[in-house]
Amino acid sequence: MRIGRCILMGTLLLFPGVMLAQSPTPPSPAEIEAERAALFAQADADGNGTLSLDEFKTFESLVHDKMTERHFKQLDTNGDGAVSLDELQADRPPGPGPGHPPWGP
Repeated sequence: MRIGRCILMGTLLLFPGVMLAQSPTPPSPAEIEAERAALFAQADADGNGTLSLDEFKTFESLVHDKMTERHFKQLDTNGDGAVSLDELQADRPPGPGPGHPPWGP
């Protein structure tokens, strides 16, 4: 049952990244499943098919990194490997609201 919970958490952590990545071709469910399995295997340092707390922390970090990579690629609309202020600001509508910190525009 623990492994099921870990896989479920990984799924929940990956789906926001998929929703963020509004690229023309979002990953298919099969691609998401394969990616999640690869990240799980990478985090399972002792290879026993389960994640200890430390391994789970690694898994969450790997998932977060993958989501960050997807979001970066979404923002980098000209594909130059860098995100300009214009690209960053184009990602969100102007003004306060969801996704905007309360201390800035």
